[in-house]
Amino acid sequence: MDIVTYDILYTVLKKLLGHKLEDKDIKNLAEYVINFFGYQDRIIDNMLTPADRDVFYYLEELEVVKPLEEEITISKGKLWRIHYWIYRKDKIEEILNQHMEEKKEESPEDFYKKLFEEMGEE
Repeated sequence: MDIVTYDILYTVLKKLLGHKLEDKDIKNLAEYVINFFGYQDRIIDNMLTPADRDVFYYLEELEVVKPLEEEITISKGKLWRIHYWIYRKDKIEEILNQHMEEKKEESPEDFYKKLFEEMGEE
């Protein structure tokens, strides 16, 4: 997986949080996270507000992202630490594969029943 797209992130978050959050909240969370990352794999931590950082700590608990630290030597031998957040692509891919396997096992009757339930019709 090269790029984590909105659809991929939404699917993973839906799988992880579908029982806790409503669908619109999961969509908002996926969009919120994608707005930070864009097409990149990592973001720099110091661009986050404390509230944003709390969301990323929550995502870390879900194993969707993880912190990364890089040390750079600057002039006069001082050490500069840069903190990043990166996608856990291994975990994202694992959850996505589980989701795809479950979809393969789903019968057509179950698929349409679930579709009508999501649309609010029976």
